[in-house]
Amino acid sequence: MEQNVRSFLQFTGKINKGIRNTILKEQHMFMAFNNGIAATAEEVTITDLPNNQGKAIAQVKDFQIVNGGQTTASIYHTWKKDKVDISNVFVPVKLTIVKNRENFSEIVGRIAEYANTQNKVSASDLSSNKENHVIIEKLSRTIWAPPIAGETTQTRWFFERSRGQYKNERIRFGITPSKRKQFDKQNPRSQMFTKETLAKFINSYEEVYNGKKLVIGPHIVVRGSQKNYAQFLNYNFSFKPDNIWFEDAIAKAILFSSAEKVYGVKPNAIGDMRYITVPYSLAWLGYKLNYKLDLYKI
Repeated sequence: MEQNVRSFLQFTGKINKGIRNTILKEQHMFMAFNNGIAATAEEVTITDLPNNQGKAIAQVKDFQIVNGGQTTASIYHTWKKDKVDISNVFVPVKLTIVKNRENFSEIVGRIAEYANTQNKVSASDLSSNKENHVIIEKLSRTIWAPPIAGETTQTRWFFERSRGQYKNERIRFGITPSKRKQFDKQNPRSQMFTKETLAKFINSYEEVYNGKKLVIGPHIVVRGSQKNYAQFLNYNFSFKPDNIWFEDAIAKAILFSSAEKVYGVKPNAIGDMRYITVPYSLAWLGYKLNYKLDLYKI
């Protein structure tokens, strides 16, 4: 473990707790759930298995776990602390033979760096395939908004169910400038919205109570995208969205973006707290009008 970049972080964090729970409750799923470990070695000896069963690693010289120390330590500490049988825990291993001993430390360092550097996956990314998101995506591709003043082309409000989808759809639509222009006219960038922004539009305008506790409202929105989105999932998806729900959501999106324009951006902004002022203003508006604002007209 000398080349590993971290010592054991104990079972205080979410990841290590999850590893331990899998060992205790779902050992057969460990290999499916775990990313595995990255290891290096100076030399590996391969041997033939009896009865022509293939080949196996017989010996490894200077085996080093450069990424996966938390996995390894979590397995060991769970075995030691909980006295659990770990015979069904299988771990995938990527083993790299480093033959250049002069630059060994540098190569190992880069392997550890790149193994630990990935595009961050957020909670909203992980929920992209939920049924209601798929339904909203389909609605967003089939419901056309009236053309804006001075234009003849109808537009869509493009729901980006998975991150990067808008850009990929634009590329797939056509490689010529005229095709791209057509896509941009039909799907204006200003009308593209994500799961997080959808949660912001809806949670700003509505108030939902769980018993006497207010669980949806502007006070949730201002906590940040991920916390607001998690609460949105908890209290908004007990039903399947239809075209009425979708058009209402877009009306709230128009309200939100219009309020942001009124607030302005520096140096012409009203103040420095747009992220708080806009959600609370919309919540106040909805409350004062007893939520009878004509969203259909918007």
